[in-house]
Amino acid sequence: MQQLDNQEILMKLKSQKQFWDIKKKVKQGFSDQQKIGINDIQKFAQSCEIEDQLIKLISHILKKSKKRETLKEDQIEFLNTSKIKWTELLFKNLDIVHQKAKNQEEDDTNTDSKLYIYDEKNLLAFLQTFKQQQPSVLYQNVQFQSNKLLNINIPLKSSQQILDKYQYILLQEELPEEKINKIRKSIENEHLDIELEKIAQTYVPNGERCLLYLKYFEFDHQETVLQQNFAKLQKECQNQLFIDELLEIDGHEISEDTFYFVFQEQILTCLKCFIRDKSIKENIRIQLQNGMKKEHAEFQLPVAGFFPFKNISKYVAPLCYLSTKIHIIYALFKEFFCRYFCFLHAISSEYNSILSLCMQIEEIVSTRSPKLFHHLKVIGCDTLKLIIHQLIYCFVGDMDPPHILTIYDQILGHDSLEILVILCVGFLNKYKPKLLLAKNYENVQQIFQELREDKFQELVQFAYKQ
Repeated sequence: MQQLDNQEILMKLKSQKQFWDIKKKVKQGFSDQQKIGINDIQKFAQSCEIEDQLIKLISHILKKSKKRETLKEDQIEFLNTSKIKWTELLFKNLDIVHQKAKNQEEDDTNTDSKLYIYDEKNLLAFLQTFKQQQPSVLYQNVQFQSNKLLNINIPLKSSQQILDKYQYILLQEELPEEKINKIRKSIENEHLDIELEKIAQTYVPNGERCLLYLKYFEFDHQETVLQQNFAKLQKECQNQLFIDELLEIDGHEISEDTFYFVFQEQILTCLKCFIRDKSIKENIRIQLQNGMKKEHAEFQLPVAGFFPFKNISKYVAPLCYLSTKIHIIYALFKEFFCRYFCFLHAISSEYNSILSLCMQIEEIVSTRSPKLFHHLKVIGCDTLKLIIHQLIYCFVGDMDPPHILTIYDQILGHDSLEILVILCVGFLNKYKPKLLLAKNYENVQQIFQELREDKFQELVQFAYKQ
């Protein structure tokens, strides 16, 4: 972490509006003739919570000054080796997809919709191949259960800790208009990320969500810069890449969703710019793929540092409801992906990684709903195979956009993807009565082919039922 001296902290404090608001409050608290001592200032600061505000402001400055390095190596060595193997597999998949695309050009009757490098099922299947040679000395306390799909010795939070963290959502009620207006004003006036996180955890009015996100990512006064950067990326899109074809197929699939078909062009433009954005490599929190292809190979990793995957469009789509300005949509998508969604595609032991989230879901379901867990195992439909799509794509396509954006709020508010664990557990509990009657995997597929409507608050409530 970059160390700031007192003078630098003071300069950064003076650049914050809150600093001058606090100074004004102090000045109003004392008359011009009054002699002011240190004790007087301390008592006054404590009585009107100025001291607490200053602490938060300094914490905010220190947090923003910290340069977060991209995680390239995992503390568990076999996961580093696995990431290289995964990358090699994706290069092979890309070659196969490229050949399929060529065959389609030569033969119009030969159509194959599976033109993607990998999907959530491929990723889960790869995670299942993990065989740790010996238990890590770092995590001897991790309990193994052979009946689980994933049995890997990595650090995990206790499932109860995650359940306790989000239990407050159960108590949330519909807010009166007066309270909503107060939240709107708070978003308009607030700049500290810690306070914006608190708002995101509780309730974000639809009309203020874009502003809250922009402020949290510190984009609220950078629109011109965002516009210029996006315009440069759009120019680079004039040079066609083979991967653009895959993105176009992906964009066509999202267009079949009644909520997002009107945004097909914006989504595709954002994705084409995204794979050409060199700054992704510097800003992404974790490296997704590793290992270089041999020299003189036809394809290399895109400059973004990873291969796009099936349904990547789903991450962009809900954000299209927040703004009509495509450079704003792109900037928000880029931040959400670099901070959060990247972990859903990373081979890692980090607490936000797909591996960790999957193991948390198995732990909660196996302990709180053992009958369901065992039944799914018996009929050949493991718990994770049932919810992997919802988990990796944050329920986009399974919930209406307002509910998806509430998920995004929670992710930002807690700086964590763990809300997805709660929702996946709730999803399974909601359909538990029907799943327990299923006699095979085909029966399970029929359950989810039926017209259904899942809602954020509803799934949270089901997550806490046993």
